Amino acid sequence: MKFVVKEPDYEKSPYTGMGRHHYMELCHFLLEGVFRHVKHREDPILFLRKETHVSYPQPGQPSWRLAAEKFEGLARSFLIAAPLLAAEPEAAVGGRSVKEYYRTQILRAVTPGTPSYLMTIEEIRPQGLPGELAFQHTCECASLVIGLTFCRSVIWDTYSKEEKDRIAAYLGGFGHSHTGHHNWRLFNMLILGFLDREGYPIDQDMMRDHAQTILSYYAGDGWYRDGHLFDYYCPWAFQVYGPLWNQWYGYEKEPWLAQRIDQYCREFVKTYPAFFDRQAHVTMWGRSGSYRCAASAPLAAVYLLADPRQEPGFGGLARRIISGSVLQFVSREECFYEGVPHLGFYGPFAPMVQAYSCAASPFWLADPLLCLTFPEDHPFWTEVETNGIWDRNAGNEDGAEASAFVHTAVLDGPGIVADAHTASGLTEFRTGKVLMKQDNPGLAGYMRLAFNSHFPWEKLDFNGNGEAMQYLLKYEEEAAGRIPNICMYAGVRDQVLYRKVYFDFQFTFQDQASIALADFPTALGTLHVDKVRIPRKPYCLTLGAYGLPVQGQVEIKERQCPLTGARAVIAASKWGQVAMAVYAGFDELKWERRHGMSAVEEESVLIYGVSRKSRYYEYSPYLMISAVLTKPDASEWTEEELFPVERITMTDREGCGGYGPVRIHMKDGTEYQVAYEGMEGKLQI
Repeated sequence: MKFVVKEPDYEKSPYTGMGRHHYMELCHFLLEGVFRHVKHREDPILFLRKETHVSYPQPGQPSWRLAAEKFEGLARSFLIAAPLLAAEPEAAVGGRSVKEYYRTQILRAVTPGTPSYLMTIEEIRPQGLPGELAFQHTCECASLVIGLTFCRSVIWDTYSKEEKDRIAAYLGGFGHSHTGHHNWRLFNMLILGFLDREGYPIDQDMMRDHAQTILSYYAGDGWYRDGHLFDYYCPWAFQVYGPLWNQWYGYEKEPWLAQRIDQYCREFVKTYPAFFDRQAHVTMWGRSGSYRCAASAPLAAVYLLADPRQEPGFGGLARRIISGSVLQFVSREECFYEGVPHLGFYGPFAPMVQAYSCAASPFWLADPLLCLTFPEDHPFWTEVETNGIWDRNAGNEDGAEASAFVHTAVLDGPGIVADAHTASGLTEFRTGKVLMKQDNPGLAGYMRLAFNSHFPWEKLDFNGNGEAMQYLLKYEEEAAGRIPNICMYAGVRDQVLYRKVYFDFQFTFQDQASIALADFPTALGTLHVDKVRIPRKPYCLTLGAYGLPVQGQVEIKERQCPLTGARAVIAASKWGQVAMAVYAGFDELKWERRHGMSAVEEESVLIYGVSRKSRYYEYSPYLMISAVLTKPDASEWTEEELFPVERITMTDREGCGGYGPVRIHMKDGTEYQVAYEGMEGKLQI
């Protein structure tokens, strides 16, 4: 099962061929998978689940969790059905009327005694764990009111007053109840905004409290801190639900708050296109990765603002990115299990599944389909697709070749630097401002030196020899290693990004092992100039490159640079190529085949460098200088691509990098100075 763009329109959409009618076909395609699991109009939506160990419901869980599973099936699939009905009110799938099914199911969901009944907040509360006040239903109520708004005349307006009152009473219970102190505040805001718009009384002080709290999370550059982290919850929650709330409630009744939400949304979309690679692909990063192309939704949601005017061509760029990110997933057979998207990225991948997800959760990927509510003459549909920074392919101002140009977006607010590598077409994120407990299963999706749009992060294996795109620290007397659990951001100075990581951070930096990170982009990757401060000895420290998914055979090559003596290992498979070159601070450069670590293939290869220290208080090399490079194809590596550094100059006469600036002279004539002095005073989390 996969979606195919039939009769693509390459005049209007030269990159994807996707026009408005293709989006409607996509909705039909996805709903066909949904309705595989529905035999009768009265049946709720329950999907088969391939992953059963992490996602809910689990054996012994209370009945409200079973109800939540049904609610996710209803509400999240409705995010597909509602935009389709807005464009095609009489849509049918498999001979079944889409509007009649959802019209019936929504009513049955709030009616006690039916198999579809979902339980009220009053019925759920006694089943909660000690201290548990917010429940999954709140999230799904928000999806429900979004759908009812998108196709209002098709479903909501057809209910009798008694039926509307029954639905409104159910929604009001959750809208006026407890919620999560993060993006969930937006769910309550939408529920209450819907009720207010439809003439039902709401607590306006409660609404105002939710809205001011959401604004208090704002960090800058259009990004909000989602209560504790920076990740895709900003794009698919704050920057979609915020404009919806403005439209339903804020502009009229809370204009000051709405103006800020409006302003932050506009700021966000200025740089957000840089987060998608040349194919408009989403990068696997953070939690809830199974929501996939939902990350592109703000590029449509910006048109929900009161004055949605954008620069000419933005509509074509927005459609190109949304179409590309949607096709990234729906055009792959491995994304589907029994007609429904896997809990994974492409295929199933348990390490990225959270306990709050069920089989229906991935359908939040439908968020971008809100574009179907735009009329046919809307700029989103009429403008010709463009590819933004990837179209321009301009060289650096100093006249460097276009193929070597890297477009970098620096976002100090969330502590994210996004690099678009025009030579490879790939995008990398270098992220800071991350803090998690060492045993948090989400650590794998956040704590990396960088994230790549083509080479996804891999499962953590603390007992192995290395970790993908991260340092692994092992002490001689301990079997298991450790990775950093805090990454602080110190900003970009002279094109060099400074960050600092600590291992085993709990409540103090005293005596803790740390590494000062300094890095900058090269044509095909990133050059790392990192300074180690690990007081305890002996230890073994490794740094891994990206894991290379293996399809069929893998080829390994080793090369050495005659100019600098740097060593490199190149791993190549049908997936592409990963290379790592080491210049200083490493004793060995190794590689190994691994099983069950990759998000996209059963087997992968990891290249990693090794550094060992045994003596206390020894003035020896402190810097670990390396380049991690990637290609999505099988092209040969030139000497300049694989070894971009011409020479390295250190301040200290011993050449250990113990003090003073380090100068990196590149073969393309550019020079970078890495200076850690004063960095401690700039660290942010």
